[in-house]
Parts: sequence; structure tokens; C-alpha cells
Amino acid sequence: MATQQTPSTSGFGDAFFTKLKEQSFTIILLVGILYYQNTNFNAQIAEYKKMIDEKESLVLKLTNDERERLLERNRYLQEQRDKYVDELINEKVK
Repeated sequence: MATQQTPSTSGFGDAFFTKLKEQSFTIILLVGILYYQNTNFNAQIAEYKKMIDEKESLVLKLTNDERERLLERNRYLQEQRDKYVDELINEKVK
């Protein structure tokens, strides 16, 4: 009975390795496809991150430019107001 189990186990191993050899090209091909897809996916993720960073920096730049413009406008309007008040004071003094 022990001798019958050994050939059965050996037969299973032989059948497994025979099928593995038959399918090795397909397995290698699938692994290659998965590697290619993973490489492309990682490249796309890196590109998207770069695009997001560029857009964030652009938004920050535009926001800062607009802020500076508004501050400058505020300064200008305050100067105009001060000049007008000074003119009124000078006119009243005369």
C-alpha cells in the first residue's frame, strides 16, 4: 500500500510540473503584462501628482498676485482719501 501512494504522489508532482511547463509561457506573459501595467500606472500617478503640484502653485501665485493687487489698491485709495482730507483741512484753514 505504501508503494502505491508513492507513485500516486510522484504522479501528481509530475503532472503538476508538466502542466506548469506547458503553461510557463502564458504565466510569464501574464506576469510581463502585469509588470507593464504597473509601470504605466505608476508613471501616470507621478504625472498626475506633478500636474496637481503645478496647478496648486499656479493657484497660490494667482491668489498672492490678487492679494497684492488688492492691498495696493487699498493703499492707493487711502492715499487719495488722505489727500482729500488734507485739501479740505487746508481749505477750511484759509
